[in-house]
Amino acid sequence: MGKPSLRGRRARQPAGSLMSPRVLEEDTASPGQERKTNMLRYFSHFYIISVLWNGFLLWHLTQSLFLGVPFPNWLHGLLRILGAAQFQGGELALSAFLVLVFLWLHSLRRLFECFYVSVFSNAVIHVVQYCFGLVYYVLTGLTVLTQVPMDGRNVYVIGKNLLMQARWFHILGMLMFIWSSVHQYKCHVILGNLRKNKAGVVIHCNHRIPFGDWFEYVSSPNYLAELMIYISMAVTFGFHNLTWWLVVTYVFFSQALSAFLSHKFYKSKFVSYPKHRKAFLPFLF
Repeated sequence: MGKPSLRGRRARQPAGSLMSPRVLEEDTASPGQERKTNMLRYFSHFYIISVLWNGFLLWHLTQSLFLGVPFPNWLHGLLRILGAAQFQGGELALSAFLVLVFLWLHSLRRLFECFYVSVFSNAVIHVVQYCFGLVYYVLTGLTVLTQVPMDGRNVYVIGKNLLMQARWFHILGMLMFIWSSVHQYKCHVILGNLRKNKAGVVIHCNHRIPFGDWFEYVSSPNYLAELMIYISMAVTFGFHNLTWWLVVTYVFFSQALSAFLSHKFYKSKFVSYPKHRKAFLPFLF
């Protein structure tokens, strides 16, 4: 793999990342960059790992919920190390099940977008940030699973009927998830089309001013939608899950930083950039 040059280009993050890496456009090979690697073409690796791993966790959770199959010893032991407790109540099993389904569907859609929607520029990120991205999606799925009420190695279901656990916040969380996902997809389509011709063929990797959908309000609506997706999962947990709100807090600061850098880049590159647009939160920031 080549050693990309940085040449002091301006920072910009790829769409939809949770790592907030400082991504820089690259030109030619240059010595002294052994720790950097051209990773944007491997951006899909994060979602491949997430789809496979979280799909694996979802399979075990589904088996336990509907067929009474206990978690494997190694998985149960890992969850105990990460803080999963043995308790007879509290968090609803349906909440964790829905959140894990949302997380898997989100990763599956983003993987599809990586291959068929997004057009990434040639750029580099630090290999440490690449590894962090892989670990992040593994830990996120495990975090969801630690919220499942356990009875030994089996999932504890209040009332022994999963559907009886359905609450109003499950419906609200599901609607928020769908709404946010649709808008994020639209924004990624808009970004991708800026680098394609009418036939859908990629013709360049230059930056242009995006218009339409939430781009009329903020510079990085895809980051805003990412935050809303994670908030929808917090809602699905019933608003009160502190562990997941800590995840949401990380996502907020990660996406806010990325949006700020993108907004700063757009304003410096385009003199005619819309002055009413905010960086991340409509009308606020």
